[in-house]
Amino acid sequence: MNKQRNGRWIFLFEVIVMLVMGIMLIIQWRKNQDIDMDIMEWESDYIEYDSINGWFADDKDLHVDGDIDIIYKPGIPLKRGTYCVKIAYNSEFDQSCLVYADSDPSYFKLKTGRAILSRNYDYLVYDFRVKEDLDDCGIAISWNGEGYFQILNVSLAQTSMGMIRGIAIVAGFFVCFDLAFLKWNYIKKHRKVFLSLTGIIILTSMPLFMEGIANGHDFSFHMQRIEAISREIRSGKIPVRISSAYMDGYGYPVSVYYGDLLLYIPSIMRLIGFSLTEVYKFYVFLVNFGTVVLTYFCMKNVFQNEKIALVTCLAYSASTYRMINIFERAAVGEYSAMMFIPLVAMAVYKIYTDDVTNYRQYKRNAVWLVIGMSGLIGTHILSTEMTVAVLLVVCLSLMKLTFRKNTLKVYIWAVLGSCEVSSYFLVPFLDYSINVPSKISATMEKNGLDIQKRGMDVAEYFTFFRDIHHDGTEFAKERMLLSPGIVLVATLIAAIALLLNNQGNKIVRALVMYACLTVALTLNIFPWDYLSSKSRLVNMAAQVQFPWRYVSMVTIILTLLLGELLMQVEDGTKQKLFMGIITTVNCLMACYLLGNYIDGGVFKYLYDGAELSSYSVSTGEYLRAGTNRELFPTYKTDVYSENMREAVIVDRNSTDMMLYCTASEQEEGLMWLPL
Repeated sequence: MNKQRNGRWIFLFEVIVMLVMGIMLIIQWRKNQDIDMDIMEWESDYIEYDSINGWFADDKDLHVDGDIDIIYKPGIPLKRGTYCVKIAYNSEFDQSCLVYADSDPSYFKLKTGRAILSRNYDYLVYDFRVKEDLDDCGIAISWNGEGYFQILNVSLAQTSMGMIRGIAIVAGFFVCFDLAFLKWNYIKKHRKVFLSLTGIIILTSMPLFMEGIANGHDFSFHMQRIEAISREIRSGKIPVRISSAYMDGYGYPVSVYYGDLLLYIPSIMRLIGFSLTEVYKFYVFLVNFGTVVLTYFCMKNVFQNEKIALVTCLAYSASTYRMINIFERAAVGEYSAMMFIPLVAMAVYKIYTDDVTNYRQYKRNAVWLVIGMSGLIGTHILSTEMTVAVLLVVCLSLMKLTFRKNTLKVYIWAVLGSCEVSSYFLVPFLDYSINVPSKISATMEKNGLDIQKRGMDVAEYFTFFRDIHHDGTEFAKERMLLSPGIVLVATLIAAIALLLNNQGNKIVRALVMYACLTVALTLNIFPWDYLSSKSRLVNMAAQVQFPWRYVSMVTIILTLLLGELLMQVEDGTKQKLFMGIITTVNCLMACYLLGNYIDGGVFKYLYDGAELSSYSVSTGEYLRAGTNRELFPTYKTDVYSENMREAVIVDRNSTDMMLYCTASEQEEGLMWLPL
């Protein structure tokens, strides 16, 4: 009764706080006004203001080497808060602008970066944040010395996004507090588990507590995905399929080919005032949280042992390959998919070990398989493909168990359920894959993809202490760490040794077989090139691009194997000793890897999407077949016409365009639109 009464008072307090913050937001919104930025009062060391053309520079009249600040406005006093810069311009080539502060160091006081003024637009809206009152801010607009550049107007206004962001943070805190309050007795009862899981989450998230974030291989591509979804949501284009945030407005169908189910979370956060860096770090933390919780849940259901579940959860969540995926590769799709792989593993494990005669209980495995596979489809199609390939091997190798009536029913329900839940993605994906000639579909038609050389050497499985690189390239001078980690590799060696001594049960033998098979798939001695040239099915499997992607499959199989080996230890004292050693080694290796990453990383801060290049499309897999992507940076996205009096773009909003055209009186006219 006391708890219920306290809960009411807490809820009332939270409502009052939110109402007060809402009122403060309205007051601040009404106070927001434009800051005087008379364009005529700007300064320049190279050109003069013209009442007709504004600030105008042309490489025919002015010759400079490299980027220069063509005009600038120094000494702008700004109070703590969020601001928006709007620039009206015309340019033949891409230019840039920067909000700066002369304060030293300004990095911690001003959250901003260099924004791109695209040649294909005539207007830029750019947000930034001032973390404390400053008297020495300035805005500099840069010209690269190529073509013409005309600045017509610049405006600056304070916004309410900082307050909205603050309200969202407080609301999130209240939700977490309320959940903890409602479940306090449960948390208190299982406090050791909660503390252990919290420790694993913090351990695997250590670099997120640094200021800024270091660049990873695919970092720019995935940041652009988040920003693109955010812009389309703002324009009312839900669900997002093709985003105009790519290719300077031509668009790019990333969301058709690449599941972005979870990316809506950071994208919505962008809309309520969080910076790109903040939303990405929150996303990584959220994935770490989900991976740890789901892995523990799955391992607890598999082994029915709390301590073994915690040890295997740590082994999987802090595995070397997963840490590399997150922090060196920035492989958002792959590390997001690794959150759902344990659910698939648990479902399949229990399909073959549960009592098949108790169908009411047994059919629940179909639900877990649907959730796991739907999560994979919604985050990373290549991980889905690899998982299906491994599942086919499991089903065929356990044929007698697979073709039981109830087992077949569970698999059928799982397949149908996964297709139904994932139809929002699968329907457009299959439509485009079948009907739109793209670069990736053209690649799939080729035989012999030459991926074998990208496989791992056997020795790489035993490489545990290589530095994490930060040059943002796919391959540094040395290959990145690809091993599952010292604990999981030792697990495989120990299991093989046990089998050679005629020890270990059927499950251990099966897991060793699957582990060895998936390890073989990752190696450069596996005949990928030959098989893909002979079999269309293998050729489709070869679309994983890098054979070492199968290390994610190796990781989950070895995690299950680790749990099985610990279950085989009947002596409680020895079991505790082994678990203590495994936990210590896992923690030390995670600290070494992430400490190395923090120590060697060049951390930067991205605030607004205007700082990103719209050409961050990786290798352009989803462009139409035959497209020359090298031409995009050299052409303006104008309307090209023949036999037309006039054809111009009046307005652009996302993938929508408003055109004004006048046809010729004598003959038919043609227009080519930049879409």
